[in-house]
Amino acid sequence: MKYKWKKLDEIAEVTKLAGFEFTKYIDYVKDGKIIALRALNIKNGELDLSNVKRISKEVSEKLPRSKVNKDEILLTYTGNSYGNCVIINENDKYHLAPNVCKITPNKNLVEPYFLYCYINSYGFRKQMEGNISGSAQPTIPMKAIRKLKVPMPDMNIQKNISKNIKIIDEKIRNNKQINDNLLAKNIYLIMYLLLFAILYFQILFVGCLLRLG
Repeated sequence: MKYKWKKLDEIAEVTKLAGFEFTKYIDYVKDGKIIALRALNIKNGELDLSNVKRISKEVSEKLPRSKVNKDEILLTYTGNSYGNCVIINENDKYHLAPNVCKITPNKNLVEPYFLYCYINSYGFRKQMEGNISGSAQPTIPMKAIRKLKVPMPDMNIQKNISKNIKIIDEKIRNNKQINDNLLAKNIYLIMYLLLFAILYFQILFVGCLLRLG
């Protein structure tokens, strides 16, 4: 079945944190309520919040254009990590930081998770590669990102695809969590056995010294 293709800016709004916004308003604070999402926070289709910068809620409210909301997609567009993306699942928690753009789907035209899945695909990344400018610091300009093309099947098909991929993604996420827990338990067990072995040999060593004495 053949699908129509549309440019990204025909089905979504694409924006980023403007340079003057960052210079004039953004001030990272330790106790900020809002996490400013940088490129390093977006990995393998998920958020990595192990190293975050924060801003105040007041600053975030002053910059509504770069505030991040549920069902919006974030995409890195510069540096070696360009092309990483994530879909946001909650409101009032995140804001854009530099080198990350925000894609707000028009829900009358495209199902957000379907759009996220395509943006996270090999096909979309190949389109991005064809629009790189610069060599030392590869960058895809906003103008080029807005013109990248997305397949547009019927909305019912989009929803069905999204539903099935969500199920698969959830299973992968759960399995990863189980594997991480098993790994942590195995590491703990190895450390316990190692400690036991050290204590055991220390006891043997002291016993030998006592006999020799």
